[in-house]
Amino acid sequence: MNKKNKNVFAFFLSAILFICILSGIACASDWSQFQKDKINSGVTKDEAPISDPMTGSSLSWEQKLSSNIDIAPLVVEDLVYVATGDNKVYGIDKNTGNISWENSSSGSGFLLANIAYGKNMIFVPTKNGKIYAFDAKTGVEKWDIKVSSNQLNTPVTYDNKRIFFGDCVSGGSGSSTDGTYYCYDVEDGTELWSRDSTSGGGYYWAGAAVKGDYLIYGDDKSHLTSVEKVTGNTIDEIDASFVFGVDVKEIRSSIVWNSDRLYFTSKGGYCFVLGFNHSTGKFDTMDSYNTYIGPSVSTPAIYNEKVYVGSAGALSCLNASDLTGIWTFAVSGDVKSSPALSERYDTGNGNVYIYFTTNAANGMVYCLKDYNGNSNPVEQWSYGEPGKTDWSLAGVAISDGWIYYGTDTNYLFGLTNKKTVSDRGSRSGGSGGSANILYSTGEAPENIVVFETSIRFMSFGHKTTYEFYDPDNYITSVSFDAKQNWGKQAAVVEILNSNSTYATSIEKSVYKYINIWIGKAGFATPVRMDNMTVEFKVLKSEINESTVNRSTITLNRFYDDKWNSLNTEELENREDNDTIYFRAETTGFSPFAITYENFSEVKNIDEYKVNSSYTKTITGDFQNLDVWSTLVGFATPERTENMTVEFRVLKSEINTSNVNISTITLNRFYDDEWNSLNTEELEEREDNDAIYFRAETTGISPFKVTAEATLEVEDGNQKQ
Repeated sequence: MNKKNKNVFAFFLSAILFICILSGIACASDWSQFQKDKINSGVTKDEAPISDPMTGSSLSWEQKLSSNIDIAPLVVEDLVYVATGDNKVYGIDKNTGNISWENSSSGSGFLLANIAYGKNMIFVPTKNGKIYAFDAKTGVEKWDIKVSSNQLNTPVTYDNKRIFFGDCVSGGSGSSTDGTYYCYDVEDGTELWSRDSTSGGGYYWAGAAVKGDYLIYGDDKSHLTSVEKVTGNTIDEIDASFVFGVDVKEIRSSIVWNSDRLYFTSKGGYCFVLGFNHSTGKFDTMDSYNTYIGPSVSTPAIYNEKVYVGSAGALSCLNASDLTGIWTFAVSGDVKSSPALSERYDTGNGNVYIYFTTNAANGMVYCLKDYNGNSNPVEQWSYGEPGKTDWSLAGVAISDGWIYYGTDTNYLFGLTNKKTVSDRGSRSGGSGGSANILYSTGEAPENIVVFETSIRFMSFGHKTTYEFYDPDNYITSVSFDAKQNWGKQAAVVEILNSNSTYATSIEKSVYKYINIWIGKAGFATPVRMDNMTVEFKVLKSEINESTVNRSTITLNRFYDDKWNSLNTEELENREDNDTIYFRAETTGFSPFAITYENFSEVKNIDEYKVNSSYTKTITGDFQNLDVWSTLVGFATPERTENMTVEFRVLKSEINTSNVNISTITLNRFYDDEWNSLNTEELEEREDNDAIYFRAETTGISPFKVTAEATLEVEDGNQKQ
């Protein structure tokens, strides 16, 4: 998405929903091969967890598999795919972590070559030189081919019914030798071409990028090669050490294509950018930059003219144009993983979230935030747990609000802090159909606490009801009568940290701020729908029932540039031990706020007059008294009983020698008159400054405190 389009999204005052009906092909939310796609971009428009996914009502899961996991997972539709060091291949439910299927390949030890998806198959390279194809849905083996007697150690790259990968004679931590790159037909496993390394270097983690008609990859002797992808014929080859003038050493990152330039790293400690003409397949050695970042096998990710890349002990951010440094985030352990980026939250401000793991005994997964003009990374959250996250070699995959990654201690993790944005319609008897939502409402991502969608058909003459099930969503349903047939439409609810981006401040006590969107911008109007209602809930644990007047709980809607109170009723028959439910009538959908009022507190009542009576026929006002109260119970005898008000009288504000303490009384105004209440002194609570009292009442309304005082008369002068 270019900057112009991002700015357009930021100005929309409603949801912009793109509905992609699922079919046999991969959808935009899939992470179907190493670093997502055939150019190894590592960037997705999908949301991802931007706050700690291990707290609250998290849906995160962990699954302990049979052996070590040293490759990044794939995600296609509802399954996560991963292979382990004991030759096992798994298809795992992405929402629950439950194993859907498992099968076996061959070889043993550290499986370092990343698997790939294409044509409804999972392709698995092995350490003993074989390539397997498994049915992605069932795990049934489709074919397996002995490719080489060498190790297959590169990620598999899929493109147009072909897979590309390389082998090597591994030297362990040293250079590999005798490498060959291969192209195979995925239908039956037929070899289409192979090309031996001309540098003498093998292919170890050196994944290829496909751009146009060409395949580009590096090797362990610092050579870069461009071949025609259909034939394998060599188009161009360079020695990167000669071109860049440094000792490049082994190129063990995949090649990333971005805007006619190639990015990669090397064990010599450098990050590189090199021009590439995707029309001719030739390298542009005049457009070349490099910078030292420390030994690296991390594949860079490029976004918003910035390069994000891992190395020994750090993740670095560089200028994409010339690789000058912007910031460095130091960690304990090597960042051998390739960073994965979510651009979902960029509304024109450059917001991007970066996910990566560390290969250390105390292995971690990190989420960092970056944005336009930033010179220091913002750590959003990190997670590590001894015995589970040790040695997290490979990086993460992002899909539908989740990240997935594996560890050397056999664990596969699915981490999220909100429900997936997919809605399969199963919660409402299938009325919603099958759809996948990619959205941008324009609300500031940092302000969104909960995001939930629902999809329904809008048919004339039938009530349309969207129901919501996330326990952290305070909107339970939205209903209306459609005035025409509008087909499948999506509803979005956003629970917010603070006021909506699209609303001005509201001069009321706010329980929750909310956005509700139906369809695209400007769709939800009385022209299209009638009898619109919103049902919502208030959690008793989140309010003080002694002070909040529940009869004042109201849903407010922001429209016509102002806040408007909606007709709101309590659904008394639905109340339970934890929750109070309400229904409000509305004429449209936009920002909302649930507000409330407290019972009138005694300390805020204007009249605190103490009516003084004296032993002589002199009357007048006694000075005001401060009153302190705790209301026990509720507003009316129908709802509560045994209501009391406790208050205090400050000794500094009365003449204790004249005021008769036993006559201090709380009075309540009701039935159009003042009524004295049964008042007792709390003698055990008296201190040097105050005298405390408790009064019984049958309701809450205006109060005043009265007392009687004596008056001494000397020489015709009164004194109190």
